[in-house]
Amino acid sequence: MARTSHDIERIFKLQKQIHVLSSWLLQKLDGQATELADKEQRILLALSNGDLARHDLFIARAADRLKSILAELGELTEARDKVQTEYIRQRMMLKVMEQRLAKMRGDEQRKAEDRELTDLLEHHLRRSA
Repeated sequence: MARTSHDIERIFKLQKQIHVLSSWLLQKLDGQATELADKEQRILLALSNGDLARHDLFIARAADRLKSILAELGELTEARDKVQTEYIRQRMMLKVMEQRLAKMRGDEQRKAEDRELTDLLEHHLRRSA
């Protein structure tokens, strides 16, 4: 089934929207990773402070929270890798679709020009006959 450039353009616009959504998701994941890294840094600074180092309960809670942050960072990294892969795939699909759309528009333009030329030739032949 042949598709028109209008159909391809509609698909292209949808792919652009998916690409933008992937970009936003990457930004959100990067923000979460930064927040978790900041939390980790604050806990490590508190643990290294000599006054707090004597409080076993604080250290135990901080260590648990640190483990939790590291687990979240691992999950976040995995999610980001998946989104990054999809983002790259979407970008490649956009390029392919853009090329296909340009080719299709060119083909349609050539067909229209061929029809016009044929019509002019037929008109000219009718007049001269």
